[in-house]
Amino acid sequence: MTKAAMILRFLAALALGAAGGAVFWSIGAPLPWVLGAMTACAAGSIAGLPIAASSATRRPMSAVIGVVLGSAFHPGLMKQASEWIVPIALLPLFLASAAFLCVIYFRRVARFDPSTAYFAGMPGGIAEMVLMGSERGADERMIGLIHGARIFLVVFILPFLIRAFKADVHAPPLAAPLVTEATGWPLLLWGLGCVIAGSVIGRALRLPAWHLMGPLFVSALVHLTGLSDFHIPAWAIAAAQVGLGATIGCRFVGLDLRTLARTLLLAAGSTAILLVITFVWAFAIGWATGLNPALVALAYSPGGVAEMSMVALSLSLEAGFVIVHHLVRVVLVIVGAPLSFRIMGATNDRA
Repeated sequence: MTKAAMILRFLAALALGAAGGAVFWSIGAPLPWVLGAMTACAAGSIAGLPIAASSATRRPMSAVIGVVLGSAFHPGLMKQASEWIVPIALLPLFLASAAFLCVIYFRRVARFDPSTAYFAGMPGGIAEMVLMGSERGADERMIGLIHGARIFLVVFILPFLIRAFKADVHAPPLAAPLVTEATGWPLLLWGLGCVIAGSVIGRALRLPAWHLMGPLFVSALVHLTGLSDFHIPAWAIAAAQVGLGATIGCRFVGLDLRTLARTLLLAAGSTAILLVITFVWAFAIGWATGLNPALVALAYSPGGVAEMSMVALSLSLEAGFVIVHHLVRVVLVIVGAPLSFRIMGATNDRA
């Protein structure tokens, strides 16, 4: 497919996603522009519509989202950091328990080979798990499909669950809504500056998802130090969310119905396991520390950094808390997954 054709297909996906987002917004769904775009593009992918997304086409949206998430940080956030010690300290135990159960599920229920089951069950990012799995003889296509379906299901289900549980939680949100209108050259200069500087730094440092993480870190630094308190206007956030949702929905392009149904069914089982574990830990930590269980659930949830942080923003919860925990999760999984796989392999060899 030529570059021009890919761009045209991505524009078609954005148009379809915007229509889906408008429908979800009209019915009052949580995170409507992401969920609506994701649902519409997933349906379009299954129906064989000429839509598609690639890493190149989604990078501008990821950069804008990174700047938005970075604006969730503020100078007063560091004063709250002492409240984060317990959930961060317990995060490795949560990840180990979640991974253990999911790997067993994929071995015994899905009947995957050991390598595929292991990396399909790890609560990490798609790209990292596919790369690690392929280097160790796993079925990289199945790993990618399982993780893509997991993220789709988590992003679709969790906002509704969080909104339902949040209504019964008496602890107030830790932050006021961060989506504010702003216009003028200062906003444009700060926003573009964070995008450009963050993209250059993220790529130079070879950060995971550098097009998202780089602008996020630069924007967070600007807001933490008080250099600026700029916020991206609501229309730009909605547009970036449509791009994010369209990208998730387009992951199902080219799948036949049989493969899609099997993938979604298997991913639904692992997602159910992960969500149950997430809420058990979230309510236990909330009870022990006084933190909002809805906030902890988002921080521990098996979704992506951008998706779960956007849910936090939409519910006026402290997105900085969610972002930090997910960044720690990414590091722990990237470092711990290959190490534990090697240890398991050595143990099996001795046996």
